[in-house]
Amino acid sequence: MSTMLMTVDVEEWFQVENLRPVFPPHTWDGCESRVEGSTYLLLDLFDEYHVVATFFVLGWVAERHPGLVREIHERGHEVASHGYGHMLSGELNRSMLKEDLYRSKAILEDIHGEPVQGYRAPNFSINAELVDLLVESGYVYDSSYNSFAAHGRYGRLEGTWTPLQSGFMIAGNGLIEIPISNLTLGRSVIPWGGGGYFRLYPSHLFNLGVRSIIKSRGYYLFYCHPWEFDPDQPRVKGMGLGRRFRHYNNLAKTSARLSGLLDAVGKGHRFATCKKYIGIQDAINI
Repeated sequence: MSTMLMTVDVEEWFQVENLRPVFPPHTWDGCESRVEGSTYLLLDLFDEYHVVATFFVLGWVAERHPGLVREIHERGHEVASHGYGHMLSGELNRSMLKEDLYRSKAILEDIHGEPVQGYRAPNFSINAELVDLLVESGYVYDSSYNSFAAHGRYGRLEGTWTPLQSGFMIAGNGLIEIPISNLTLGRSVIPWGGGGYFRLYPSHLFNLGVRSIIKSRGYYLFYCHPWEFDPDQPRVKGMGLGRRFRHYNNLAKTSARLSGLLDAVGKGHRFATCKKYIGIQDAINI
């Protein structure tokens, strides 16, 4: 049976890279927190469809909302790390990146009492130094590699990974990589994993692409953010038109679109957390 891996990057609406010029990190504590309401919306929707998912939680958010982390865990989902301060990996030197990895892992483990084994870099900004430090910091797998090369923030690590029969990849130090699911047409890679592309493409077309990926690979990995399900979040001035479009496009439709995806594609497929699916594939013992 094919598998759908539903993943959520748990961060506040003001922490996204498109809003960074308006909301640098030192302003975050003065911003309106909205992450709990939109994350609970996702949790309830997943309950309705009997979905188990992996939540990559930002350490900054976990410190301020420990009850939300416990709720994610108690509802049967996997708690993984999204780092601490939502900084791109290339913006941190080695010691800062190592501290970010350790800090977020420790915060999450202290809250829900189980080992955190998975990680996703903010904006998929994986690099070679991060691959090394993840294993050193006690992580078992990563889910940061996005093969869509046209996005400037996405990390490029050609030659780092050895493909596994499962469809995953492995680095020389043993780190398992669960890549974002994209659609391949000839030599072209089209972003199809979720996020802004899920809000941009027509729903019927997106669902067709997901079916194609599942048919060819046996699994599909979807990602989203709680703020994408919050159409009432503040509208920020001082953004360029491109950033504004990418952030606010179709927010009012995201919840219905996800329900439509689960109705159209989810039935007949198994749902699994990333950690459990790696175990099912016998890629690693967890």
